[in-house]
Amino acid sequence: MIERRRYMRFNAPVGVEYRTLTHNPIFGKALARDLSREGIRFDAGQPLPVGTAIEISMNVPGDNLPVFATGKVAWADGIGTGVKLTKINPSDRVRVLEYVYKEWLKTTRERES
Repeated sequence: MIERRRYMRFNAPVGVEYRTLTHNPIFGKALARDLSREGIRFDAGQPLPVGTAIEISMNVPGDNLPVFATGKVAWADGIGTGVKLTKINPSDRVRVLEYVYKEWLKTTRERES
């Protein structure tokens, strides 16, 4: 299978609250574990239609301020949902990526020990 992703994915836990931007919004909380520069994957607990606009609030561990972003559902396989981020403040993107990168380094070092 050919890898189509442009950016590395990081497996680090981040709490997520989401709300679809639809007439009858779907909302909930989840734990995201798959994050990249342009996307996030989480288990929504219910199917979210592909193409749906969505607002996301991420709670980065050790950081007091949530990160807000908007995106579109890129894929959904029942419960799992992948969102392509379409709008996120550049400094917020850095905060999230710094956290997930540090978590990735920590788990990589633990596996090598």
